Amino acid sequence: MDRKRSLAYVSNQNSSSVSVIDTVTNKVIKTIPINKNPNAINFSPDKSRLYTSNVGSRSVSVISRKTNTVIRTIQDVLPEPFGIAAVSNKVYVPGQYSGEVAVINARSFHVIDRFQVANGPVTITAAPNGQQLYVTTLAQDIFIIDIPQNKVVQTLPSGPIWGLVFTPSGKSFIVTNFDTNQITIYSASTNKPIAQIPVGLAPLGLAISSSGLRAYVANSRSRSVSVIDLVGKRVIKTIPVGKIPYGVTVTPNKRTVYVTNYDSNTVSVIDAQSLSVIKTIPVGAGPRGIVSS
Repeated sequence: MDRKRSLAYVSNQNSSSVSVIDTVTNKVIKTIPINKNPNAINFSPDKSRLYTSNVGSRSVSVISRKTNTVIRTIQDVLPEPFGIAAVSNKVYVPGQYSGEVAVINARSFHVIDRFQVANGPVTITAAPNGQQLYVTTLAQDIFIIDIPQNKVVQTLPSGPIWGLVFTPSGKSFIVTNFDTNQITIYSASTNKPIAQIPVGLAPLGLAISSSGLRAYVANSRSRSVSVIDLVGKRVIKTIPVGKIPYGVTVTPNKRTVYVTNYDSNTVSVIDAQSLSVIKTIPVGAGPRGIVSS
């Protein structure tokens, strides 16, 4: 598979697969079997591989982007792996039931460490400096992990949080507050909130344009995506999509936004200029995570 081709990858939890979408034709060009129930999906730092956390098998799958095939399945990672992040030559996976984070050596494909965070972690995000990981949880807090120590070094009271994404400048990060129907913007230098913006019901995933000017938020209970002007700090449009929108990605060419619809088994394609859905792509059952490159 030509890595220069623009592709999006969708983790289909209920059909145990990853759908590969050509973002030029907006068609699924391959379906990769995963064992089993992939939830989160993310790239390696050099984007030569993808990793999926598989909630149904306590495992992590490693996908080669050259062949779009699974080249390794790492077993016995931890119960209910629910997110995934790769930094340098390590992969970090939180377990929702155990409250731990497992550390995988990306070269040997072995689990080399586990450490406790908190109950109910759902997502994990690497800071742009490569020195910290931010873990969102259902336990009212954001936990900041120092990577060299594999240790929680700061806890931010936040209420239940789902998604967390850094802006391209690295100066701030944005979280989705799914119980209060808003997003919160934090300063990355102080780790303190600087703004809150109301969105739709139960926001989950979000993505930020490469310009840093817009954010796109999936509102799971209102079947919509909120488009946010990050300069004016306001919602400029609400776009209807499918049932339980979950994950969001902006393509590298900045022309389209892809949203997984968990209960519709589809991906909505949004034109970033007109801010309207231009196509709906059938994928596997229960699509959750999505990334593009």
